[in-house]
Amino acid sequence: MARILFTVRALALFSTIHIAMAAVSPPVTTFFPTIEGNLTKITWAHAVNNSTELNNALAKADIMMLEADIVLGTLNDDSSTEQIPIMGHPPANKSDLSLEQFINTVAANGKKGVKLDFKTTEVFNQSLSILAKLHKNMTFPVWLNADILPGPVNATANPVDARSFLTGAHKTFPESTLSIGWTTRYGSADNITEGTYTSGMVQRMVDIVSSSNITQSITYPVRAAIVVNSISEMQDLLNRTSANNPTLTIWTGKGDDIDTDKLSTFIKTVGVSKVYIDLPEHIIEKLDISGAMSLRLGAMTITALVLNLAIAMVL
Repeated sequence: MARILFTVRALALFSTIHIAMAAVSPPVTTFFPTIEGNLTKITWAHAVNNSTELNNALAKADIMMLEADIVLGTLNDDSSTEQIPIMGHPPANKSDLSLEQFINTVAANGKKGVKLDFKTTEVFNQSLSILAKLHKNMTFPVWLNADILPGPVNATANPVDARSFLTGAHKTFPESTLSIGWTTRYGSADNITEGTYTSGMVQRMVDIVSSSNITQSITYPVRAAIVVNSISEMQDLLNRTSANNPTLTIWTGKGDDIDTDKLSTFIKTVGVSKVYIDLPEHIIEKLDISGAMSLRLGAMTITALVLNLAIAMVL
């Protein structure tokens, strides 16, 4: 009986994986079932903005999600001066990798999800035709990310136009997860070491999401050193978001001074089913969230092992 039960469960897992990999932009929890709903177990590669970084990230079994930036610029080997969506972080405006090449390469691999970070309204609008063209091939988790509102601490950077981003993303890629946040100003470069996400910032985000009639999944990227002072505001944001299954994604700026004790408390309070941790390993290692960070094997490696066992049982 135990053997039959194991086989049934394994086949059910196989069916779930098959469906996930056939669907356009399946949820992270479906595409990576071994995390068992614990979002803190998702692992990241950052700034995957050139061919070398992309190939390295795709070759690593313990990486699940690829974070990459998109700007307008030209390709290194292209004599044309026409600006197209390329992979790069401002102020870069040249790359050996276009957005279209990036997506096609990830699709051919088929084992990773992506977070596409659009730096301006202009590059997002020019990317919509590419997303539409490659839509059916993106059978992996796809997050469309942009800072769409000004945030802490009196941030001065220009956000991506909220209406354009939300409307374009919903119309062109309704299966995607929207990763929408605030611009921030924080850290030693700005001589700012204290800040919060205020109730007013939360209200403006709730209003723009509600008035845009968003129904797809949303994750809110929040800066670690600031969000630790905003537990009640973030709980209010999640509770009041009308879209499907809202979550938070915690990130950090280079050199930010993060209170890992407060961050651990924040994650445990909000819940590991609601928080992605997109942080460097040396910070993750200092967190105490009751063993939620124990994942070290690649999700696809574990999945392959289970499927092989299931096949052996059936045969």
